[in-house]
Amino acid sequence: MAKDNANPTLESMLEFQKVYLRAIALSWRNPEFKGELLKKPLETLAKYFGYQCPWIIDIEVVKTDGDHGWTSDGKGGGSWNLPRNVMTVGIPEQPTAPDEEAVALAAYCDAGASYLFTCC
Repeated sequence: MAKDNANPTLESMLEFQKVYLRAIALSWRNPEFKGELLKKPLETLAKYFGYQCPWIIDIEVVKTDGDHGWTSDGKGGGSWNLPRNVMTVGIPEQPTAPDEEAVALAAYCDAGASYLFTCC
């Protein structure tokens, strides 16, 4: 029922984390890269780092506002004040045929590879 996707694994999450840290570092040095990353995150990660996202997912990268960022302690350290991440999930419509509800729910649960936050 699920096609062309992968269940999220610790390895795939760590891979994304490493690539995204590289993207943050590059965005601090390269305004052109940062502009591309803000417009087309997945395409930009593929172009610059060869990263192919294993999930069917949209990722939006946004600039943080002035209330968020790094605060130096003046001694070579400091701390981050970062905004919360946002996750949007959908609630599917009920099947038109009531006798298909159980089958539809089972198929939804089986779609873990397509939708990261179903019953994977």
